[in-house]
This record gives sequence, C-alpha cells and structure tokens, in this order.
Amino acid sequence: MLEQLAHETQESAASLRTALKRAVPVVVQALAGRVSGPDGPEAIWKLSREAYGANVLEPMAAANHVSWVKRGESLMRGLLGETYHFTVLRVATAASLGQPAAERVLVAAAVATLGVIGEHSQEQSLTPATLAEWLTREGSTLHESMLADTGSNSSIATVDRTSTPPFTEPATTGACAAVGGGQTYTPAAALVAARPAVRWQWGALLLAAVVLGYIFGNWNSGLFGSEKAPAASVPVISAEAAKANNAATGGRYDAASGNYIYDTGQPIILRLADGTTQKVGANSTENRLYTFLADPGQQVDSINRTKGWINFDRVYFEPGSTTLTDESFMQLRNVASILKTFPASVVKLGGYTDSTGNPLKNFQLSETRAQTAMLAIAGMGIDINRIQAKGYGGKYFITPNTTPEGRALNRRISIRVIKK
Repeated sequence: MLEQLAHETQESAASLRTALKRAVPVVVQALAGRVSGPDGPEAIWKLSREAYGANVLEPMAAANHVSWVKRGESLMRGLLGETYHFTVLRVATAASLGQPAAERVLVAAAVATLGVIGEHSQEQSLTPATLAEWLTREGSTLHESMLADTGSNSSIATVDRTSTPPFTEPATTGACAAVGGGQTYTPAAALVAARPAVRWQWGALLLAAVVLGYIFGNWNSGLFGSEKAPAASVPVISAEAAKANNAATGGRYDAASGNYIYDTGQPIILRLADGTTQKVGANSTENRLYTFLADPGQQVDSINRTKGWINFDRVYFEPGSTTLTDESFMQLRNVASILKTFPASVVKLGGYTDSTGNPLKNFQLSETRAQTAMLAIAGMGIDINRIQAKGYGGKYFITPNTTPEGRALNRRISIRVIKK
C-alpha cells in the first residue's frame, strides 16, 4: 500500500507511513461510532466482508482500485461529515504532506481497514452483533489513548494485548503492514503501539470537532444528528407540508460557482418516525421525498417512469468532475435519514448534464455522478440494494440549454421512489 500511495502521490514512504499511523485510528473510531447507530452492525459487517471479498488488501485491477477509492472517500465523508476536512488537515500537518495526499491516505486507510475488519470477521466467524461489540471495544480503546495527556515526549501507553482475540496479519497486507507487519497482535494494540508521540492538543481538537459536529446537528440516527423530537409511531403529514410540496420552486443562477441556487421556501420542521427532526425548506428535496413516502395517497407510477423524479436542490459537484462539494453531504445525510424511517422503500438516482460538449462523455460523467451520490448515501447506513443509480447525460433536459442559467438547471441529480 505504501508503494502504491508513493507512486500515486509522489510523496515519500516515510511521510506516508506517518500519515497512515494517524489515519487508521481515526477510521476505526469512525466505524466504531457507525456500528452504534441503527442498522450499523449489519451495514459495517456487510461492507467489510465485501471489501475482504474484493481482495482490497492485495494489488487490484485498475477499475476495482478506482471503484474502491471512490467508495472509501464517500464512506469517510459520510462518517466524518463537517469534520472531514479538519481530519485531512490534521493528517497532512502531522505527516508534512499536502492535503490531496493526506486525503488519499485517509481514503486508503478506510479501504484497508474495512478489508482487515472483514478478514477478522470471517476468521473469527463473527456475527454483525459480535463484530459491533469488538469494533466498539477497539474504538473505545483508541479514543481513550488519543485523549490521554501523556506529556510532550512520551508515547501512548501500550494497550493490553490480551483484551481481544489475537489476529494475525501477513506482513505484506494493507494498512496493518504500516503499523507493525507480520506479527500476531490485537488490532488496537498494533494500531496504537506503533504510533509516535501524540500530544494532548490533537485529542482535544478532535474532541472539539466532534462536539461541534454534534451541536450543529450533523450526527443523527446514531451517526449524524438532527435535533431530537418526541418519538412518533407513524409519520405525520401536515396540510402545510403537503401544500408546500406542490409549490413552484424558484431560485437564481450563481455565476461564481456555475450552479443554480434553489429557493427551498419557508423553513419547516419534518418530524421523522424515529423521533428525529429536520429543519428544511417547504420546497426542499427532503420535504417532497418525505411527503411522497409518508402519504398513502401518492403511489409509484410503474407505467410512466419519467414521473415522480425529485431534483436535489443542494447537491453539487466540482465543475467537470465527479467530486461532491462539501455542502452536498448535508442534504444526502438528510435523505439517508428519511430513507431509514421507510425501510421498505427503494429509490433510484438519476444523473444529468447539460447538452454542451461530447454526448458520450456527458453520459459517462452523469453515470459516475449518480453512482457517487448513491455510494455516499450507502455510506450513511442505507443498504446499497435499496438504491439504484443511472446516468442520462443530456437527455431529459428540463429547460433549454441556451443560457448559463438553463444549463445549470439541467446539470442535476434527481431521486425517484420506485418502491414504497
């Protein structure tokens, strides 16, 4: 892995090794937090088994490698939320790397850690529940160690190696090769013991970021939170919400970003069946999706599949790329939270471009963007079997492509419920 990262980033192996030592514990803690949420144990169990089955700890074909890099990035962005860039910056600073290289290391650590977890799960015949217990224990141990004030020159205390079942990792595999190699060890001990001195400021900053993320409502349903509301046994559709759902959506074109900024309407509160709430616009994607799922009178049109599409109004990509902008993850998390409260639902994501440029490249771009959004939602705890993704390129434009505003409107990601 170090050799591959060095080739991709043109950074020294020593700096990358240092970065991996910082990144792996962060990944473990993030995954440990995920298993404490609804459907978390099953989601991580399946994802880690899939990673191990895909041989992510071994050299992969180019297509598989790129696919898992994208999945790893979507996973970490979903898990860390608004603290994602903060974490990348800390890794970059600690290892004297550029931020792009540090981000690549964090993603590589996520993929490799999933592979190690999947291998351990299979070797120990762990169920989702027992895997969650083990991962929570490892994450808790790392959390305590990272926050310990060990002094400026002392290293983190060694973790009791008898606290968890031993795990043997070949010296040539994955992230664990960078933190100890071919020896028998408990994962937490190996991850922590090989780390250089970690000062208390790092733990305090990380804790502050976590607290701020929680305060601002980024962690809900056990992972990213909305403010809590009294639990409801069934979804409730207000007359105001239903009326607002059919209201016309306005907005404006932003020349600086090239995006169309939607007017999501008057703020309203969505009260979900799991007791959480979302503060969204009356014309927002969230309100329209929730209204459709919760209203028994609205049914999926299985004949005309062009009906029922809802445009995301706050999901954007970097120009000409398949990288989601930072602000996009808030809406994707909201949609994931809504889908969690309707466990029988299945949705389809559609990617669209304007009609400028090469039609084939536009189709490929739209396809990859739809898949990126799909993987982001899946990384937030939604079974990937409940999400489909397809690109349509410049087809099905909603307004003429003759103006910058029209082209911005046509560049979009949409969602359609195909099963309630």
